[in-house]
Formats: sequence, structure tokens, C-alpha cells
Amino acid sequence: MTAEDLFVERVKALARAPEGLRVGIGDDAAVVEVGAGLLVATTDLLVAGVDFLPGEEPERIGRRAAAVNLSDLAAMGARPEFFLLSVAFPKHLGADYPLAIARGALSRATPLGAALAGGDLSDAPQTVVSIAFWGRSEARPLLRSGARPGDLVYVSGYPGRAAAGLRIARMLSDFAAQGAPPTPHLVGLAGPQQEELLAAFHDPEPRVALGRALAREGLAHAAIDISDGLGLDAARLARASGVRVVLERERLPLAPALVAFAEVESLDPLALLLGGGDDYELLFAAPPEAAARLDAGGSEWGVSVRRIGVCEAGSGAALRNGSGVEDVMVATRRPQRG
Repeated sequence: MTAEDLFVERVKALARAPEGLRVGIGDDAAVVEVGAGLLVATTDLLVAGVDFLPGEEPERIGRRAAAVNLSDLAAMGARPEFFLLSVAFPKHLGADYPLAIARGALSRATPLGAALAGGDLSDAPQTVVSIAFWGRSEARPLLRSGARPGDLVYVSGYPGRAAAGLRIARMLSDFAAQGAPPTPHLVGLAGPQQEELLAAFHDPEPRVALGRALAREGLAHAAIDISDGLGLDAARLARASGVRVVLERERLPLAPALVAFAEVESLDPLALLLGGGDDYELLFAAPPEAAARLDAGGSEWGVSVRRIGVCEAGSGAALRNGSGVEDVMVATRRPQRG
């Protein structure tokens, strides 16, 4: 039995075979019985040194890789069902390394009812993780292109924390390379605040329950997950929908931990919120009649949502504050406090 065959057998022992999966791990391809309804498919690559820092724990890589794909399904309002996992890695890391990545991916996917159906394994000079996920749409899929003038703009959670977490992770990596203690804390930042920001980057929470509710209950006309920063993704939603998205500065949710980090580093927290990436929160446009339901929230969603703006006739994304309106991308390029 080859090392790859052994890996396949060990992954099979981790994964379950749900109803609908006719041929799973171990054959040339998975076979899934598709009934009525629409399947939603997505895929993403994570590359060492680009999407995660060198030396990252393999289980955390797997969790993050699954979360990135699950966030895409959340933005479409889909229920996750199956995924394929492929791992390329340097051989010297050992056979348990890709197994730990698989274990991490399953720890994210299994609680949401999604099964690992197969994948691939290969040697490479650096770690690359590819996941392909598909799920089922229970209602009309949410798209980026459905927003209308008069819609209200909402966001889940607290964008910007992941960008701060990445900065901290890089600092800690540099500290470790210089022989610093294993878990130093930044001066001026409380330990729990640092851990909150690191968790936002290392282990993002895909908003699957929220996305499904938005689609199922007709609470949103359009949605996008925030992978490249609130400002850029607001502009993408605006462009796809042919509207102008206007964000209101006083409504933007600045997490206290983000504000504290920005103070320590002499950064503008608003620029981190608008220009930072890797949040995987949902940005969506909702009809005014959905406001009462959204503003009341839903405990089953697992996250709060906040109204942060409005859609108007026009194009692009803008930020409105007390002194007027500016292009939202201008605000993302103010890293230093003035």
C-alpha cells in the first residue's frame, strides 16, 4: 500500500457517508445522487506564504480552507452538502500533516452537515490546499446582482478584525524568529483582545445559518461575502447590481478590540475595517420591509447584523460622514492617523 493509499484509508476512517453519496472516498470520482433543487458549487486555493503564514498548524489550515469555501455558499444562501479536498505539501512534513489538514476541514464542515467525498494528494515545494464545495439551494439563490435603489445595506459581525489579526500573527512570527517567548502580547493590547483578533484571522466563522435564512425568508435581494475588505466588496456588489452603495460612517461596526489595536499601532481603524480582508462576513442589500426582522436579529443565525447604509441610483460605493461623501476606496487608503 502506497503512502497515498494509506492516507486515503485513514481519511475514510474520519469521514462519514451520508445519504445521497453513492460513491465516496477511494474511487476515481465521487458519485452524488441529485434530486430536485439547485446545486451551488465553489472552490478556493490556499497557498503557504500567501493565504497563511509558514509554520501554521495544519488543522487550522484545514479549518480555514473549509471556512473560506463555506462562506461562498453562505453568500448564496445554500446548505453545504459535500466537498473535495486536495493537498500538496513538502514530503518532509510527514504523512500525518495532510491528515491533520483533513481533520481540520472536517471539524468545520461536519457540524454543518457537509461530508468529505474525495480529493487528491501530491508533493510540492510548499503547502497548497484546494477545496471544492457544493451545496443545495433551498430557495432562489442569492446573487450579487439583485440590489435595488432604496434597499438597505447590512453587514454581519465586525469586519476589520481579521486584518488586525493578520498583522499580529506576522508580528508574533517575527518575534519567534528572533527568539522571543512563544506567546508574547503586544504592549498596550489586552490578552483577550489579541486572542479575539487572532481568532478572526486564523479561524473565521462562515455565516451559513444567516445566509440560508436570508434566502429562505426573502430577507435580502443581493449578498456577497467579505473576502477582500468591506469597501472593495461593497463596490463589487454595487457594480454587479447597477446601483450606488452608500455606507454611513457612524453606523459602521468598529469592534473595541480593533479600535484598541489601531490605537497601539497608530492606525486608522476605519481603514482596517474598509480595506482589510479575510473577514468572511456577509454584506447584503435588504428591502425596507425586511428591516424589522433584521434589526430584531435572530439567535439562530449565530451572529448579529447591523444596518450600515443604503442603495441609491447611480454607480460605485461611497462613504458618507458628517463632512460629505467620498469614494469608499479613498477611505481604505488612510492607514495612518492624521
